[in-house]
Amino acid sequence: MKAKLFVLRAIVLPLLAVSPLTAVSQCITPFEVGDWTNDDPNTGGITRIHIDFSCNDQVLCGVDANGKVTCSTPGPPFQVHLWGKCSPSDCDWGTVSGTDWLAPDGTHWIFAYYNQGFAKRYVYIKPSALFPGHLFMWMFTDFVDPGRSDYVMQNWFHH
Repeated sequence: MKAKLFVLRAIVLPLLAVSPLTAVSQCITPFEVGDWTNDDPNTGGITRIHIDFSCNDQVLCGVDANGKVTCSTPGPPFQVHLWGKCSPSDCDWGTVSGTDWLAPDGTHWIFAYYNQGFAKRYVYIKPSALFPGHLFMWMFTDFVDPGRSDYVMQNWFHH
């Protein structure tokens, strides 16, 4: 039993001491969380965004019957749900995991990936620097069919 306790202290305590804290690990609700509507009511692209956040700062560790230490791995902190323009009602793209992504210029984005079979969508979301209080979305669409042209879409959203 002392050996198990020693292993737990030797592995887990140093990890806790050197673990850096970020805004996500402090469980502060990010600005991006909530329901967002496209600023352009006539958009032909993404009409709405819903972003959820879960605090994933707790890693649970335990020791099994064989003395092996195992720890849970938190899932992605964000869930991103998009709706695209369709008629007579918007198309529900569903919910995908979103992760915190740090751009080379130091800005933080939420990154989400949609694989729709016919296209792969790379979605980046952050607070707008151009329109304070708004959300900015940049999305790259990569079509599987080489005959279709890939494109980039930029949109701003409000609560």
